[in-house]
Amino acid sequence: MQAFKKTLFFLPVLCVLACSCDRKNTSFEIVSFNALTNKEFKPQDSTVAIEADISNAPLQGIRIPTVQQCKGGKLAFNFTLKRKDGSNEKLYYRLFYQNESYKFDETHEYNGENFYGGWEEVNIGFKPVPDFKDAVTIADSLVILGNPRNEKIFFGPDPTNKLIDDQLLANTIAYIKDDPIWFGQITKKAKQEKRTVEEQLFLDASWSVEQLRKDAGDVNNRMNRNPRMGKYEFMLVVVSESALNKLPYFAKRIDLPDINGRYVNPFSYFKTGKASGWDGVLSAMANKKIKTKAKFDLGAGIFIDKRDLGKEEFNRDSYSSACGEKYALYRKAQFRQYFHYINKDFPLKNIPEVVDVTDAFTRQQYDAYKKQYETSKKFVDTYVNSSDCPCKTVSSDSATKTITLINPGNAAGEYKKEHVGVESRIGFTYGKWRAKIKFPELINKNNVWNGLTNAFWLLAQETEAPWNFRRECRHPIAYIPKPAADAEASLWNTRKKDGYSEIDFEILKESQYWPASSYKEEKQAPSENAAALDDITVTCTNWDLACHEPKKFDIGAKTNTIDELEFVHHRWNPWYKALTTKVPAKNKEVFGGDHYYFEIDWQPEKIIWRIGPSKENMRIVCIMDNSVTSIPNNQMVALVTQEWHSQEWWPMAPFKQNFVPFPKKDIIGKILEIEVE
Repeated sequence: MQAFKKTLFFLPVLCVLACSCDRKNTSFEIVSFNALTNKEFKPQDSTVAIEADISNAPLQGIRIPTVQQCKGGKLAFNFTLKRKDGSNEKLYYRLFYQNESYKFDETHEYNGENFYGGWEEVNIGFKPVPDFKDAVTIADSLVILGNPRNEKIFFGPDPTNKLIDDQLLANTIAYIKDDPIWFGQITKKAKQEKRTVEEQLFLDASWSVEQLRKDAGDVNNRMNRNPRMGKYEFMLVVVSESALNKLPYFAKRIDLPDINGRYVNPFSYFKTGKASGWDGVLSAMANKKIKTKAKFDLGAGIFIDKRDLGKEEFNRDSYSSACGEKYALYRKAQFRQYFHYINKDFPLKNIPEVVDVTDAFTRQQYDAYKKQYETSKKFVDTYVNSSDCPCKTVSSDSATKTITLINPGNAAGEYKKEHVGVESRIGFTYGKWRAKIKFPELINKNNVWNGLTNAFWLLAQETEAPWNFRRECRHPIAYIPKPAADAEASLWNTRKKDGYSEIDFEILKESQYWPASSYKEEKQAPSENAAALDDITVTCTNWDLACHEPKKFDIGAKTNTIDELEFVHHRWNPWYKALTTKVPAKNKEVFGGDHYYFEIDWQPEKIIWRIGPSKENMRIVCIMDNSVTSIPNNQMVALVTQEWHSQEWWPMAPFKQNFVPFPKKDIIGKILEIEVE
């Protein structure tokens, strides 16, 4: 009796949402549509919270729910239909879900990009309603999972077999060496890329083996289009047999695009679109929704993909059960060690000094070193390095579920500045990406920068794979590829589609202002003595690859108002591939406590950056929307890094990287939590 009363409570709402019989001729009505009837979910909650089980997600993708969360691993529903006027026409039904937190409105031209689905078996369209006389109640279920439209672009080799066999790799390298033409190309490429021949051989052989693997197998790699986090809504569509016969094929099967090759969103087609006004078609929205988030397991280990090192032989002395190349880590580890690409166009010409930059280094020492070495020119000519000993500078703790990052110190006579970082192995499109991190302080008690840049950022999961290309840039000056030169000539070599995307938090010792030349009135450009302040600078960047489509695409330092807040967005020139904002913050506030939160709220039409001491106390430091920059729509992963940036990248920094000594002590950071919701 209580269940019947609940049905009646929702009935007025459902009648409106179902576009019911007041304006359409139907021989039936939807009396009730009850969602999430699983006994594991609280019946009184209109929104049910389900934390996504991502324990198998690196290779299998995300399934909501799993059998560990509810019996059968599916979301249960029931609905009741009632006949009108004694009709006995055959009826059919479908259930659909759609992520409503990160979607385009159903009337938007990009609504087909929304994350929606129906039955796991996409070849099944509308199911028949059993014959009934007056009323009938149907129970069914569905599951939210990756690549719900079974798009062929996401199919490929079985990821469980993707590890490259050492013998196959060695045989491929030997084959290349025996081919004089191929080996000659490798030698030439190594010189151009400033690598050793052995490094280039390894990279090209790995690529060749990977290409062979791409042609082997045809598995639905659901992890390449994972479910979005946030809220999901559910829709029931019931049609008469005569209406079903009128429906086009793409309205019956979500896996089939229309004649123009575009997928048609059922929430648009049946709720507000063409079929919403048809006789014999009713839709209803469920009385409940789910809200899901994903919390990364930082204690599940760190996988080392040897291809990331760019060479065959390297030091494995730091391998352990929690970090290495083991197959168990390949299957379960949710992070991999990130090995930075070393851009050799920016060499490090550093002073040959090793100092405790985190504590003892003073402004007087910095000024003295700068004066001494500017005239003597006795620099150490090197590059910023990435670790050549995997697992030595990163570690995963299963007990505390944390990851530790170490920029190693130098002994006397050693001169190395080494990047360190990790990258998630599970990707998402959109979401609130929130990290709780204990980064090392950037300026010491003497108010001098240690040279580090702390970063929490998102990066395209695969940049060259067609399955992960961004939406087409619809402007004559489209995407400038990331490797393209920062030169005017790049404007004439753009491409409509590209797979690179990146959204950054980078925090360093820098002026909050830009060079005077970036402002419209150079004489009125703001300035400050950044060296005298205890501020660090939080920089927020979206790498839009200089797509000129946004109506307010601009260069220089420009003030824009978004959501009633003002921000100064900056782009160096028309061919510069990123838009950046700089905001000051106190070093002790951000890095002096036990932790700090950094959040990238990535939405379909804008990005919001927030920071704060707790989830409940965060402030907006930047917003960019699609009027000023191209918002990416491909799948990305999370990274946390501690880096030594070239001084050419930040010309307003009061302390120059080349004059900051090599660190004497290890510089340690700790990742405490990363979640997406």
